[in-house]
Amino acid sequence: MPYIETIVTPQALHIAVWQLTEELSQLKALWGDVAMPENFAKSTSDKRRREILATALLIRHYWGCDVPVRHADNGAPLIDQGYISISHTASYVVAAFHPTRRIGVDIEALGARAPRVSKRFMSSSEIVALPDETETLANGISARNVAIHLAWSVKEAVYKVHPEAVEFREDIILDRFESMPNGYVEVTLPGIDLRTTAYYTLYNDCSLAWAVE
Repeated sequence: MPYIETIVTPQALHIAVWQLTEELSQLKALWGDVAMPENFAKSTSDKRRREILATALLIRHYWGCDVPVRHADNGAPLIDQGYISISHTASYVVAAFHPTRRIGVDIEALGARAPRVSKRFMSSSEIVALPDETETLANGISARNVAIHLAWSVKEAVYKVHPEAVEFREDIILDRFESMPNGYVEVTLPGIDLRTTAYYTLYNDCSLAWAVE
């Protein structure tokens, strides 16, 4: 199914969500007889082309018209209407918008990969602060697994706001999650001597996080 909702956060972000179930041919039909997004022709895989078209359709739905998306040298998306951040999983595409402040958004499907590589992006103190392996949330999901995915999403979102923090394990340090699976976490970026706040929630079977400059 296409667009499903726009989440408005207390930080004035609008996070538009598209559930990506369409095949490439269906997305092309939805796009219509107009020029394809600029980066569509550069992509050779159907998976990537589906993501590009779904993202463009989501932006069209939010703004009510086609909005050109440019890219900075580091790959960050840019639009003339303010600030934008984009993320996607196999099942969802999300685009966040803010009129005046740089933002970051990330969505990740819960799975086995993030826990398996957690030591690559989490510091030892962050791993010690994780919930016990036997702890579960109200829906029966492993609290530790969710916390690891939330940590990954938070760090991705913060990185999009502060791309100089390239080493997740050392450059983006999270305090303990005080509430699960929804809430906020204080974040330290030692390399630029900054403390900031990021926000997170469990969105269906995904971790969703956002940060604001």
